[in-house]
Amino acid sequence: MSDNMNAEDAVKYEYILGSRRISNYVFSTVLLGGGLAFFLAGLSSYFKVNFIPFSDLTGLFFLPQGITLLFYGTLGITISLFIWLTIFLDVGSGLNLYDKEKGTVTILRKGFIGRNREIKLIYPILDIESIRLKSTESFNSVPSIFLCLKDKREIPLTELAPNPTIKEIEERAANLAKFLNVYLDGM
Repeated sequence: MSDNMNAEDAVKYEYILGSRRISNYVFSTVLLGGGLAFFLAGLSSYFKVNFIPFSDLTGLFFLPQGITLLFYGTLGITISLFIWLTIFLDVGSGLNLYDKEKGTVTILRKGFIGRNREIKLIYPILDIESIRLKSTESFNSVPSIFLCLKDKREIPLTELAPNPTIKEIEERAANLAKFLNVYLDGM
């Protein structure tokens, strides 16, 4: 995520990284490889032909081992292709735009193909009650930043950045609250 949070600017923005992360590339590649291996192992047990050259899987019974391998292979390939689709479409990427001149906060995100390909939310700054930091009660919890509106809606602003420090998130929330001239909750 990059931003331009200087106190003297009237317009501030934050770029949000979507699904094009190294972890997604690695996970979907490993999942595709494993899914293909399971799928080919299931086919080898059905046709009694070795589709995987470094092992002999023709001795497996198709029922129940082969069909189970075929099912898990198909499932792994399908999930991997779904992740590759989200990477290709860059789902979740976007921009948070804070404009004091227009008096608006604009949240832009990319979605899936269709009606909601581009998600655009615009809120007047006067409708913003506070910036809230929330933390889940878990072992490795990282606080999230929310834009709290006067009608009690909470819009998440934080991206899932790799290992952000609590100090960085708190500073970002404090700078944003100061820029928008609203309260900061949850510190």
